[in-house]
Amino acid sequence: MVDKILHTAASSVMAIIALFILARIMGKKQMAQLSFFDYVVGISIGSIASEYAVVRTIHLAEGLTALVVFTLFSLVLSYISIKSYKGRKILDGSPSIVIEKGKILESNLIKAKININDLLEECRQKDIFDIANIEYAILETSGRLSILPKNQNRPLTPKDMQIPTMYEGLCTNVIIDGNIINEHLTAINKDTAWLQAQLHGSDITSPQSVLLAYVDTAGDLHVHAKGT
Repeated sequence: MVDKILHTAASSVMAIIALFILARIMGKKQMAQLSFFDYVVGISIGSIASEYAVVRTIHLAEGLTALVVFTLFSLVLSYISIKSYKGRKILDGSPSIVIEKGKILESNLIKAKININDLLEECRQKDIFDIANIEYAILETSGRLSILPKNQNRPLTPKDMQIPTMYEGLCTNVIIDGNIINEHLTAINKDTAWLQAQLHGSDITSPQSVLLAYVDTAGDLHVHAKGT
C-alpha cells in the first residue's frame, strides 16, 4: 500500500513538473485567450497527465511522449495561425456580427450556436440593458462579445468636452510584500536610498512593513502598509 502511495505521489510530481514546463512553452495564450483547439488540447494534456499519475502501467517515457506530441501539435498550429491569414481563419474562425444598429441578427446567432438568453446576459454584463442602444455587437473568435454603443449612449470623455488632461502612464511597483524590486527602481532612475528616504518621510522605518509601494507617472510614491 505504501509503495502504491509513493509511486502515485512521485508520478504526480513528475506530471505537474511536465505540465508546468509545457504550459510555459505553449505561451500565455493558453491562459489568457483560449481558442476552441487550445481548449481541447488543454483538456487532453490534463487528462494524459492525470492518467500517468494514477495508472501504474503507463511508463514515464510513454506519458511524456504523449504530452510532448500534443504540445508540439499545438505549437505548430499556433505558428500557422500567426503566419497565415487563411490558416488563422480555418483554425480560429471569424468574428460574427450578432447585433447591427439595434437589431438582433438571428441567423448569425444560430450559426454561432448562441441563444438569445446568453446574448442578453453578455450585454447586461457590459452594463447594457437595452438592445436598442447598441450600434454593433460582435461575437469574437474567443467567444467574448464586443459591443459598440450608439453615439448617444457612450460615456462622456474629456475629449468630448475639450478638457485638457495630464499624461497618465503605467505605475511602477517598487515594493511588493516587503520586498524591494530593484530592477523597477532602476527602470525609473531611482535607487534604494531614494526609496528609504521616501519611506521615512511617510513614517515607515522598514520596507518589510510595506504591502505595496508604487511610483506613479508624476514621480510620486504611494505606500500601502501591512495590517491596514
